[in-house]
Amino acid sequence: MPKPARTSPMTCDFTMHTTQWKFYVRAEHLLHGTCPVPTAMADRAAPQEPLDLTFLRGRHRIKELDRQKGIRLDTGGAEPLLTGLGWQSFVLPGTRVSVRWDTWRQLRLSYTPLDTPVVFGGTVVRYVHDPRIMTRELAAFDARVDRVEELVLITLRELGYLDEKGRALLPRQALVRNTVERAQPERPPRKKIEGAIERLLSRGLLAWQEGSLNRAGMLHYPARRGERTVPLLCYAPVLREADREDLRHAEPEVAYSLAAHRVAGHLMRIGHLGKEASAEARAAYRDDHQRAGLAGPHELPRGFTYVREHERGF
Repeated sequence: MPKPARTSPMTCDFTMHTTQWKFYVRAEHLLHGTCPVPTAMADRAAPQEPLDLTFLRGRHRIKELDRQKGIRLDTGGAEPLLTGLGWQSFVLPGTRVSVRWDTWRQLRLSYTPLDTPVVFGGTVVRYVHDPRIMTRELAAFDARVDRVEELVLITLRELGYLDEKGRALLPRQALVRNTVERAQPERPPRKKIEGAIERLLSRGLLAWQEGSLNRAGMLHYPARRGERTVPLLCYAPVLREADREDLRHAEPEVAYSLAAHRVAGHLMRIGHLGKEASAEARAAYRDDHQRAGLAGPHELPRGFTYVREHERGF
């Protein structure tokens, strides 16, 4: 067990164009997709401006884990918070996070690996943390996380990567099927997935929209006149503040091991570079979009290429 770290809420370092601080993740940050911000920093920032966020890991050789857009500063509560984060699945309450905020738009959150991973309450912990916080909050955190809801949200977020607006629109049965396919190694019963979808609808994280189906079996949204109407589940990225996509889900998350992690298929903007997607990228997008059962054309959007699902080694 590593030596307990100091549990002060945040330590900060300010310069003219850069702010850095460290804090220990709490269960509420993971559950609500938030990150605490020093008051002095919040006073200097513009809440209305969306931010770009990069997650990193490492001591000397820094590796990029993930990039996220649309992060916002919320100053309306008891303390200023960044909202809309999707925390990585391996992050547990008590994990230490270092934050660097450059020129008010670029955010970098990083985790420091332990020299040797430890087992804490049956869970492998790979990053510097405060054992006292972990002891207090881990059990309560586990009790509050609905694993099947989390899996449905992961599926919806990944399906949104295939849409230039980050949106997922698909029939209910297609969402159930996609969720089952992503659930490894243990697949929850379809009834549990159906129940999770109902709870997400009741909380406003999912919504019903009306689409249509033509004679060739193509789904359209919005619905087109003369076609058979079809109810579609809609997940939109504006709902990310309440998202719990990247909460800890120990068994399936072998993708975030030290050896490698899975990168979901996603669009990449290349139009501004004067480039065009290859025939292979267009075919891959067409196959993956059609297989997912998403509404809309299966053709790659103009100005984008497609990166198919792959593993990235550390």
